[in-house]
Amino acid sequence: MGIYDRDYYREPQRRRGRSFGADWSMITKIIFINVVLFFADGLLTEGNALTHLLLLRSDTLTHSWEYWRFLTYGFVHDPGGINHILFNMLALFFLGYEVERRLGSKEFLRFYLATVLFGGVIWGILNIHTHSACLGASGGVVGVCILFALMFPRRILYIWGILPLPAYAVGALIVIMDVMGAINAGPFAGQRVAFAVHLAGAYFAFIYNSYQWHFGRMLDRLYGRFFKPRPKMPKPKLKVYNPEKEGPKTEDEKFAEQVDEVLKKYSRLGESALTDQEREILKKASEIYKNKKR
Repeated sequence: MGIYDRDYYREPQRRRGRSFGADWSMITKIIFINVVLFFADGLLTEGNALTHLLLLRSDTLTHSWEYWRFLTYGFVHDPGGINHILFNMLALFFLGYEVERRLGSKEFLRFYLATVLFGGVIWGILNIHTHSACLGASGGVVGVCILFALMFPRRILYIWGILPLPAYAVGALIVIMDVMGAINAGPFAGQRVAFAVHLAGAYFAFIYNSYQWHFGRMLDRLYGRFFKPRPKMPKPKLKVYNPEKEGPKTEDEKFAEQVDEVLKKYSRLGESALTDQEREILKKASEIYKNKKR
């Protein structure tokens, strides 16, 4: 089979019988879950029972059987109005897709959940002696915004649709506003906005980017350490002669094998895991495909 016959050189075709949302990006799925929970709480429960079931309480650290709240609080929002969920989802929508494209969908989900978890734990520690609650995706969303600013610092963003600012300036502005808010409101939970969660999300994004973390690769190494693959049985040295398969490979066949390997790595680990040489291979393959279509 030649390089031009492979799936990634063919026109995309819509598959029949695929499950609902199978083609959605991870950002779309996260937004969908948040919106469904918001309206389900208002329409299907009394007294916002669903929100109270999922939000994070200041005493959660002392109730180990409720540790799931450190994640679920990031998917419910203030039932008293639309602004809380609206602004969080808009920020995730406008800045999250670029970050997901860079990391890959699975790694983006790992980062997002880890950021929500980290922000929840920090808030829980700071508010363990208070009687308060925390809810909302703000910690994860701020983490995504800061990671966007670190990955694409020169990208121009339009504040309120009219004021152009580079992404690094927007990221710095977010952090400064949260620091000022935390100082003015005090260290504990009397404030309406959980500034500690925002700052925890920003810090986690900074560490993640600075140390070039990749949770997928970390998990692979951890799995390999505890679950070593079984040794392969030695293959017989006898070889069946097939004249049609003998002979040196053509340059197209060699290049096609390289493209296959790079695409497998891209699918498994995301774009950030590719080397400069692998990016050049994909770029060259894309140019070949474009020239073939003309």
